[in-house]
Amino acid sequence: MAEKRKQSRAQLRNMVQYRSLSDEDFDKMFEDKQSSIIMSEDFEERIQKKLTEFSNDYDIDDLKINDKETLRAFVQAIIALEDYEAFVFDVRTGGEITQVNINVVDRVSKIMSDLRKDISRFQEDLNITRKIRKSDKESSVVSYIANLKEQARQYYESKMSYIFCPECNMLLGNIWVLYPEENNKIVLKCARIMDDGSKCGNTVTVTTKELMERRGTNKLEITPEALL
Repeated sequence: MAEKRKQSRAQLRNMVQYRSLSDEDFDKMFEDKQSSIIMSEDFEERIQKKLTEFSNDYDIDDLKINDKETLRAFVQAIIALEDYEAFVFDVRTGGEITQVNINVVDRVSKIMSDLRKDISRFQEDLNITRKIRKSDKESSVVSYIANLKEQARQYYESKMSYIFCPECNMLLGNIWVLYPEENNKIVLKCARIMDDGSKCGNTVTVTTKELMERRGTNKLEITPEALL
């Protein structure tokens, strides 16, 4: 690393724009450049660290190029806000309150406010706001519960047997039994009021075994397919 730095220094010294500089001026310029490079490397390390932390909570592998650029800008804004917050903290805890310090803190606070707006916008662009995450989670839970209810309904209906009046086709009842293969007898009387005002009055007798053999109904021809 030191050898590489010496070569870089020598190469710079031989460049036309630096030949006229005194050794003192060149040394200052070179050190400034080195400091700038180190700062850039440190900043890039901070960005990569944030991106790694971010990848622990979100899947960023399949992001498109524009989303990756937005994510990088989002991370840079977070880092900048952290630095400004640290700076304001140092000023406020420095012990001396002057008009200059007040003015500086005021200007930096405005910059921080703009950064927070940018961060919020980036979050919306990347679809990672707390509100959106919470909404997605709630929607997922609602969908899950609705799916469970639908499965329960379908299971319930698949296990039920449907008994119709043989005369007027009125659904008189549905039943679920633990042992349908047993010859349990069910007797139901239809009390449907007919169009002429009379009562149907028909009595239907069926066993659970018969219902099981007829796919859960005593009148297969009028039972909806979805219930069979």
